[in-house]
Amino acid sequence: MKTKKSLILIGLVAIVAVAAGTVIGVNLTSEKPMNKQTPSTVYVNADANDTTISVKKGDTVNLTLQDYGDGGYVWTVTRIDEKLLFQTDQFNWGSSGMLGDFGKDTWVFTATQTGSTTLSLECTRPFGEKDTCQQFVVHLEIT
Repeated sequence: MKTKKSLILIGLVAIVAVAAGTVIGVNLTSEKPMNKQTPSTVYVNADANDTTISVKKGDTVNLTLQDYGDGGYVWTVTRIDEKLLFQTDQFNWGSSGMLGDFGKDTWVFTATQTGSTTLSLECTRPFGEKDTCQQFVVHLEIT
């Protein structure tokens, strides 16, 4: 009789232990994950000239402009607030092979802080008299 009661007691303890473990496991796994902001990439081109765009802190801004290499013109960043917007890369996309097509230039920036800033670029000749063929300005609201 004692053996039967002991087995029943051991069985009940085992059931309670399994049930408690299940409840604890469900409770641990049912917590909602934190909503972390996933940085996104905002693509900007010449159509955004003299406009305001909104980005979030941590977002990447890819700016692509036509390369006016004919005549020695090059794009230069003339205004940037590096506390808010940090340039991480710059590269040239190859041309199509057509006469006068020098491809496209792309700059990659990361929005590092919240605030308002202006990004300006000029396409000039770096030699002789300063000759500007294009200007690009975009205003950024970083939230």
